[in-house]
Amino acid sequence: MLLAQLGLIKRDSQRLSAIPLTERLKVALAAFIALFIVTYTSMQLADMASTAVLLASMGASSVLLFGLPNSPLAKPWSFVGGHLISATVGLLCSHLFTDLALTAAVTIGCVLFVMYLFECMHPPGGATALVPVIASSNTVLGYDFLLYPVALNVFVMLAVALLLQKFWLKHGMQKPSQQYDPIHLHHDKSPLNRLGLQTEDLLSALNSFDTVIDISEQDLERLYHQAQLHAYQRKSGEVRCGDIMSRDLITVKPDTAVATAWQLLRKHKISMLPVVDDKQHLLGVISTVDFLKNLKVPHYWGLLRHVNQLLLRNKHSSQYKRNVADIMVSKLTVAHEHEHIAALVPVLSDQGLHHIPILNAQQQLVGVITQSDLIAALFNATLA
Repeated sequence: MLLAQLGLIKRDSQRLSAIPLTERLKVALAAFIALFIVTYTSMQLADMASTAVLLASMGASSVLLFGLPNSPLAKPWSFVGGHLISATVGLLCSHLFTDLALTAAVTIGCVLFVMYLFECMHPPGGATALVPVIASSNTVLGYDFLLYPVALNVFVMLAVALLLQKFWLKHGMQKPSQQYDPIHLHHDKSPLNRLGLQTEDLLSALNSFDTVIDISEQDLERLYHQAQLHAYQRKSGEVRCGDIMSRDLITVKPDTAVATAWQLLRKHKISMLPVVDDKQHLLGVISTVDFLKNLKVPHYWGLLRHVNQLLLRNKHSSQYKRNVADIMVSKLTVAHEHEHIAALVPVLSDQGLHHIPILNAQQQLVGVITQSDLIAALFNATLA
């Protein structure tokens, strides 16, 4: 129980303890950095007569921006609009009313309405709106309150959060979903999305509720596909990558001549060669595409001529002298031999890949799975 609470082991249910300890520490440090920069910047630019330097609601916002980054409430517009519009409403109400109870009630009621109106629901904005209301019991704040500290706090926090999310945490701040297939550059849906539950179905379900559901449509779609894969894994049994992979591999070394690699591809009628070192660690792959991607030919017959001449030393001496390391692809998608084959479905169907290298626990190459291997395994699983 204690290990689960600390994030050192995973729990089966969706709880905060499902988040790994390292991720929690990164989030906590990100919030520390953001609040420090916001406060320090505000202090440097503070008016000597000003009493407000940091909005307490920035602390609540940091919980959303870093702790719940995929929430619709943590989107950039929700954060900015939720604070600035709410602060404007609170300031106007503090000038229009004198009774504190009435002012606070009217302010929060109006804030909720305008958040719905402008699609910028952000709970900490309610606290920002009450700052001028509470201060009005002693003195009515001027409209410069909207610039300092509100706008300054908000935009510094936003800039820091965006940088930390992109370059360090590397999550959150949802990007708009692709409206086309980014691999093949057409407007058809990806293979996994052509049957079954569609994005439109998820949006329709979300919009059927009469309240805000704290999950984005992108996360809901990923959740659905992950549940599909888990259900298939449960139904199809324990078929692992090691059970269906090809083990008798044709490999090359980084210093293998390009011409030799091309001969191996033609001889064995394959389209990809793994590149390994002396200890069978995978360094990259070389495929037929890698031979052709740098060629500039005007038509199909010109392409054939270039390919046929690739092995002729007298006409292509520069190509002949090149090694596999010069043209191989080293940024790879791999799987491990003990992974379930369900994990390969989205990789081979939607990412435009035709081969997946399979590694063992020592990160050594032990096999390769092709689209044909996976199709045969899925077919046999349905017959079982």
